[in-house]
Amino acid sequence: MTTKNSFSTETILPIVVILLSIMNISNHVHNLISISILNSLIGIIGSVLFFLKKANAVKLIYVWIVVQIVIIDPFFDLSQGLSFKLGFTLGLSNGDICLNINVLAIFMLGGVKILETASLVGKRLTLRKFRDGTLEEILPICGTITERISLENEKNWILVTLDRAFDYEGQKIHKVLIKRKDDKSIKLKEKNQITFLRLVLEESDLMNFSNKSKFPFIDWIICE
Repeated sequence: MTTKNSFSTETILPIVVILLSIMNISNHVHNLISISILNSLIGIIGSVLFFLKKANAVKLIYVWIVVQIVIIDPFFDLSQGLSFKLGFTLGLSNGDICLNINVLAIFMLGGVKILETASLVGKRLTLRKFRDGTLEEILPICGTITERISLENEKNWILVTLDRAFDYEGQKIHKVLIKRKDDKSIKLKEKNQITFLRLVLEESDLMNFSNKSKFPFIDWIICE
């Protein structure tokens, strides 16, 4: 299994959030009652909740990032500790106004999808048939999400341990890999999420996810 690598990947963003928030608080010790400090606290709370595997953790981290994207100097700047700005300046009669986009915040948004998928570990879901075919006698089937993995550098595949094994071409299948067709994160209880279904034929294959062919694609399914 790849638990160690998965853990380090998934915790990079929350750790960065905590460090940048602390840096921002230290830069504003002269004015601790401000929206900027409030955003720092949102980031810290969201990150701590993520490590504790609590609900709404990813939403708080998402808010912490989004409010930093637009910077209007000198009136509005909720960037935390560091920022990389691109924009332009408007020259007005009463002074200049700089409209900027915080590129660092946009970059961090990419990590939110990883957190969304990682937060699903331990949750339950149901796999249902998408169309008539070889899976009619197998599905629906329930399972527990046990790990987020990268399959041949494709991020956000989910490893699911099934409640009951099923037979496929003479082999017992206990685990499967799924990922949404539209590359979005799987949402619990959301209807009609079309996903890839790949089979884990051998437990030993879970030691290395670099070869996708070891996990044969069987069909599209509905996940909810």
